[in-house]
Amino acid sequence: MCGISGYISNKKLPLSAMINTLHHRGVDATGNIEKEINNRYVGLGHNRLSIIDLSENGNQPFSSPDGKVHLIYNGETYNFQELKTTYLANEKFTSSSDTEVLLKLYLLKGIDFVHLLNGDFAFAILDENINQLYLVRDRAGVKPLYFHKNETSLIFGSEIKAIIKAGVQPQLDTENLMNYFVFKYSPKSETLFKNIFKLPPAHIGTFDFNSGTFETTGYWQPKKQSNYSNISYPEAQEELRNLMQDAVEKRLISDVPIGTFLSGGIDSSIIASYLKNNTNIKHYCAGKAAEDLKKEGTTSDYYYAEKLANEWNLSLSKIAIGSDNTTLENIRTTIQYSDDLIADGSQIPSYLITQEAAKHSKVILSGMGADELFLGYAGHQLALIDGWLHKMPLSVKISHVLANLDQGKGKFKAFRRYLHKLGKYHNYPNYRFGIYTIVGDFENAASIFGNNKEKTIDLLSSYFPEEQNPFDAFTDFEHENFLQKNVAYFDRMTMSNSIEARVPFLDYRIIELAYVLPRNYKLNKFGKTKAVLKDAYKTALPNYITNRRKAGFGMPLRSIFSSEEKINELLDKDFFHQIDGLSMVHIERIIQAHLRGEEDNSALIYALISFQEWYKMYID
Repeated sequence: MCGISGYISNKKLPLSAMINTLHHRGVDATGNIEKEINNRYVGLGHNRLSIIDLSENGNQPFSSPDGKVHLIYNGETYNFQELKTTYLANEKFTSSSDTEVLLKLYLLKGIDFVHLLNGDFAFAILDENINQLYLVRDRAGVKPLYFHKNETSLIFGSEIKAIIKAGVQPQLDTENLMNYFVFKYSPKSETLFKNIFKLPPAHIGTFDFNSGTFETTGYWQPKKQSNYSNISYPEAQEELRNLMQDAVEKRLISDVPIGTFLSGGIDSSIIASYLKNNTNIKHYCAGKAAEDLKKEGTTSDYYYAEKLANEWNLSLSKIAIGSDNTTLENIRTTIQYSDDLIADGSQIPSYLITQEAAKHSKVILSGMGADELFLGYAGHQLALIDGWLHKMPLSVKISHVLANLDQGKGKFKAFRRYLHKLGKYHNYPNYRFGIYTIVGDFENAASIFGNNKEKTIDLLSSYFPEEQNPFDAFTDFEHENFLQKNVAYFDRMTMSNSIEARVPFLDYRIIELAYVLPRNYKLNKFGKTKAVLKDAYKTALPNYITNRRKAGFGMPLRSIFSSEEKINELLDKDFFHQIDGLSMVHIERIIQAHLRGEEDNSALIYALISFQEWYKMYID
């Protein structure tokens, strides 16, 4: 993995500064090219993190023999050796890197070569022969790419900070602030920076030097790629095992040490099951204190990971994660790297784990993506229960009782949190199904920014129109939003420690399979989540792994914010008076309801703290 940055403008921009601000993404080498085309200046910059072919021959940019086509590339193409054999057998190479293979494939097939790639990537190709620049992002959006376009310039980078370094004035886009507080990230292609956008996954952005236009087009749709229309449940299990094994094996291609995040959950354990005999692989797990687990109402990842590691003779390292890690210093550190603001309690643990892992491993495999693809979240179970509740004669009365459950006191807190959400939103329109999967409470989040909910409701309703089966929409909704948030923070936290992240479940072939499987293969009629995945591996994994209750990976926010002193230490209440539209009255009510245990507003409190520090860092 690496960092890329660049520009097209009517004047030269500070390319060196753009490259330097992404140093953490590629500490092994830098490179750049600057050109002038049709009275426009062009700059391409690269920061290299050496993973395949560690020699100088793999340094970028790569250029064609005639010096007219140039490539800067972030990521890995896991089938590059197959492509090299199939299409480029007669070509001469100066390196053993996948980057050179991509350049030669482009010279052979044009931009359509992207359809051949199985990998995680974001790259830019400048073709002086046709006066075009292409920006390309992988199918699942594992690797990031942002851009800013105005009348005179196109500026892009792996992180927003590179665009700011080019001279773009950072401004808060208040139009997107409501969505941030509701989702705890910016959905779709939005960011909190005005006129800075994400290039969507599976898209190509094309700048034409002759016309000065920049257009983005999609090149892949998973639900249109199906060969599995009549697949049976046993066949789906077998196909999933075959694809998963190949996806893991492909992601072991590396010239540097590899590790995994092993949480003791089914997803990371499936990956580890293919690595049992590989003594060179190290595994890493966060360990929370018993007091935090009790307050959270969750189970211990490390207990299960350690048990599995002992049984499979895995090399497992424990990284202690607790309330004392939630400091302004750590929050600011994660925001420094995660400039596309994400308020997720998993960022600090990810940062700390990769900080430790970087001492031994330069590539990390993760089980991320399985929950979105195979309906693994509690919100998906709520959608199923919602259907049952609708059929009950006393559904209105039952939902009222559920809505009045206290969420933060007594036993079974985790269950009561979800039952409260079901009761509160059961009688909302169809967009309630999106609300079920959102972290935190929708109405509370909306209240702190003027209750101007129309844009957010329109977004949710576009995925969950009335009269449509919500399970037909969940895959798109999760894939295009929550999953993008997850891979974004995972990229930033691993790259902050110069580690490459790889996610086998997001191999595009597995995505295509998951998209066409019926709901009951993923979430069965009894509410069993990820059913096909669990059944596919029930003989390969111990029962204590396949049957354990899901535990979220993240800081113990509920435990941390049970203390008013801790909230006051982290939250600068005076700051929020300067943000037009924010209601301190509602913020105070939300905090006090949380402290009384009536509501669980921990995620929203963390979103407020994160926004406060982000604003001070980038906007003030």
